[in-house]
Amino acid sequence: MTAAGQLGSPLGGRLWPVTKKYWVLFAVLGTVAVCLYSTGTEWTLLNLQATSLSVGVHNKPHALNHLTSSGDSLGETANDTPDKNTTSSVEPSSSPPLSTPSTAHSPSTATTPSTGERIITREHVAIVAYVPPGMPKFVREAQHMLWSSWNYSVHQVDPSTRGNTDLIFFAHHDVVDGMPASCVRLVDISHAPSKSSSTSSAADRCYVVEHTPPADAYWHRYNFMFSLSFLAEPAYEPLLMSYDRLLRTDTDVVITPAFLTFRPRQFVVGRGGYMIEEYTKTRIKQLATDLHMTHQSLYNVGSTWFGNTSVTLLMVPKMLDVAKFILESPKYNQDEGFPRWHPNVASMYAGELVVNHFIPKENVWVNLDSLDINCNGHEKTADVYHSHCWPGEYQGYFKKWAFERGEYTPVTFPRDKLDIAVINDYFMAMAVYGY
Repeated sequence: MTAAGQLGSPLGGRLWPVTKKYWVLFAVLGTVAVCLYSTGTEWTLLNLQATSLSVGVHNKPHALNHLTSSGDSLGETANDTPDKNTTSSVEPSSSPPLSTPSTAHSPSTATTPSTGERIITREHVAIVAYVPPGMPKFVREAQHMLWSSWNYSVHQVDPSTRGNTDLIFFAHHDVVDGMPASCVRLVDISHAPSKSSSTSSAADRCYVVEHTPPADAYWHRYNFMFSLSFLAEPAYEPLLMSYDRLLRTDTDVVITPAFLTFRPRQFVVGRGGYMIEEYTKTRIKQLATDLHMTHQSLYNVGSTWFGNTSVTLLMVPKMLDVAKFILESPKYNQDEGFPRWHPNVASMYAGELVVNHFIPKENVWVNLDSLDINCNGHEKTADVYHSHCWPGEYQGYFKKWAFERGEYTPVTFPRDKLDIAVINDYFMAMAVYGY
């Protein structure tokens, strides 16, 4: 069998209209028929027996019970008034609150079949990131960027208007002790707290899960994939599947209070900066053809993903396979220089392929306006969900390398000189003060 053949059978699919609002993608993967079922928000995977070729609309996928948060809805929102009786143990911060953008959504609602009573459901989200060993900068980023901005944000948005947004660090053994002290260490994953979309938990929580890749792990040859490969570990599936959505991100980022109510209808990805030439587009499409994968002309798909948990966990193993194929293929592992063709960004090429392959184009949002926004940007913080500190010497005062050298202090950037209503000052405030 060829290397391409080992990646799986071709996914030859067509979109069939079932009703005015629903479409089904029907295809055969090996011996299993796979359908993607749209509820108007995201696409749900339905595992059907290969011997049964009839395709119907199902209210619930029997194999993926955690996909929906409101009846058949995957994040669909309504304008109902939040339950004012819901309380949280999170104490409000004394820091000034940030308003959420006009695009923020209200909690989802559903109707109880027996009584017709309207109930409010809240999607639970996990922000997940891997913290590697070897360089203190990753620990500092995790503490002073991702954790500090999460901690600030959860104290700014009324818990009664949203579900929980938890932060989970998957940290190498060598850096576990360096994770924020307030984060709960999950020693036994099988006893991790469960989440329910129909109820409100007491508080947003931060967790640390020790994840130390074995010495003989394949991805030691391409360490960046460790920031994704933990999502393919079966041991973590129960924990991850207890959340409705995942935000897969890096450590050199901040989130804003607006993210806590951001529940888009589409699978959202950030910006990717790995391609500027038509040559690269043509080459990626050829790669898709060689691997019998579908490419829908969505390019520059970023590494930040925000979407349905089951869809995310389905795509990651295939992504690992594609990246491995690129690194081992004589045709694709030749470095032609960045950004023309550069195997060192194989993870980005692989991510683009799986997003194109698994999710219909109209259900993918390559968000250039409010996700992965440059940390030196001047956008209003209320209009941004997630900001990323890109490497390089950008025009602007926040440089990752200067942060690593400890050049940003309360002396150089007094708190009263920072306007956290603008994303560049917000990023600096999180990094310096933690708020």
